[in-house]
Amino acid sequence: MSVLIFTSDNQELEEKIARQSAEKLGYKTLNHRFLDDIARQYSLDSAKLREAMITTPSILKRMSSKMWHYYLSCVETAVLDRLLEDDIVCWGLGAHLYVLVVSHVLKVRLVGGDGSASMTDTKKERQREKWSVAAWQRREADPRLYDLVINLDQIKSDEAVNTVTSTVGYPRFKPMTYSRNTLTDRALAAKVKNALLETLTNIHVHAQNGTVVVTTTSLKREKAKKVAAIKEIAGKVEGMGYLEVHWNVDMVSEAALGHR
Repeated sequence: MSVLIFTSDNQELEEKIARQSAEKLGYKTLNHRFLDDIARQYSLDSAKLREAMITTPSILKRMSSKMWHYYLSCVETAVLDRLLEDDIVCWGLGAHLYVLVVSHVLKVRLVGGDGSASMTDTKKERQREKWSVAAWQRREADPRLYDLVINLDQIKSDEAVNTVTSTVGYPRFKPMTYSRNTLTDRALAAKVKNALLETLTNIHVHAQNGTVVVTTTSLKREKAKKVAAIKEIAGKVEGMGYLEVHWNVDMVSEAALGHR
């Protein structure tokens, strides 16, 4: 079966419609309550993890940018691993920002439904956009991220549930070998990235058919040490096939070093 991912600026309506959709489809649910499980699994501070899911490091003074990205990586890794099971309705975990180009995943954005927007709502939207760009380099409000955008000012919640549950039944949203493999690759890439981010920075990971490509940057003098560390850490990740490490010189740091 398929996966449904919801997101909305109205958390109350989002949860209501997501739960009703899951009940109608007979799907399991995966939501913000899963953050406590993630915190236990990775030995994270639960309160800081919840803050990291809504606040950028520039505001979250208690957490460095490095640690913030690691916390988000733990969420991404754990969520992708669970989504491999299918038959899930997911919300409140930012999955719409990192589950991309997987055809059996139906992503739905709910807008409106709470009257006219206030100045406070507009400020929250700006803050949320700042967070989504910092976290996954994507604007959360960009409609191109979604398969469905439903305006709840015009459509009642029960009608939205009917629309979503009927749409997810379309043949194009059924799991196929290619889409399952795509999700499996994303889960593997997330797992490798998470293992690396525990101690390293400037890490980008891509996986395809079990082959993992890690791209990193560093000073020239640190190249050998960093590449060796990447190979050692990534090589221990379960499911790893062939590993490639691509290295680029950190031009900014090299230039700063040269002027000392």
